[in-house]
Amino acid sequence: MSRILAISGSLRRGSYNTRLLGALQPLAPEGMELEIFDGLADVPVYNEDLDVDPAPPAVTRLREAIRQADGIVIATPEYNNTIPGVLKNAIDWASRPHARGPLRGKAVCVLVATLGRLNGFRCLSDTNRILSGMGNLVISEPEAVVSSAPSTLVVEPDGSVRLTDPMAAALITIQLEALADAVKTDAAGQLRDAVLRNQPMLNRVQFYPFVVRALGEGATDEAIVERLAGANIDARTATAWITEARAA
Repeated sequence: MSRILAISGSLRRGSYNTRLLGALQPLAPEGMELEIFDGLADVPVYNEDLDVDPAPPAVTRLREAIRQADGIVIATPEYNNTIPGVLKNAIDWASRPHARGPLRGKAVCVLVATLGRLNGFRCLSDTNRILSGMGNLVISEPEAVVSSAPSTLVVEPDGSVRLTDPMAAALITIQLEALADAVKTDAAGQLRDAVLRNQPMLNRVQFYPFVVRALGEGATDEAIVERLAGANIDARTATAWITEARAA
């Protein structure tokens, strides 16, 4: 049994993307259980000053739900040609602590429900790019955008949701089967472990130029070490970089 966390990128009570999540279970392969996360509205706007231990309760709940899930399904609307702020905010919280956040090394697929037939693909592409860049295994094909959502996502008298678009249903079924395969083989975990093995080199490539620049701007050693601590760089490594940069 694989446990998949389903997250909607919309907070609206009548959200079509939340409705789409409710239509997924009949399309899912045997052994996949989807659980819709309902606490996104409580997550505060990301602020590094709030990103402490313990984190705000709503953030802890989000992070723990992602950590315990075998995989993630996101259904999101497109706002102003891209990803909605509420979803990006949740991703920002779930990406922390740097390089150790729960939303890393997960198998993820992204779906979009939209009113018309021309929107959705830009948001889909942006969300996939963000999640992939964080070290997740994104099921990027086939792309699944549910058009004309008000008429294709039908709420039955018993409250269940049925997707009436056969093409969209077929594409989503393929995505969920690919997600199940990725979870079964732990492909996302293997990707995460490969990155972690090279994390020291990646950290240097990403943060050593900051040390050089900060020293050139007159920052103190203490300030640089403190700033790098927020990126999960230990004081010993930061001090070694500072010494190297001063000697260069």
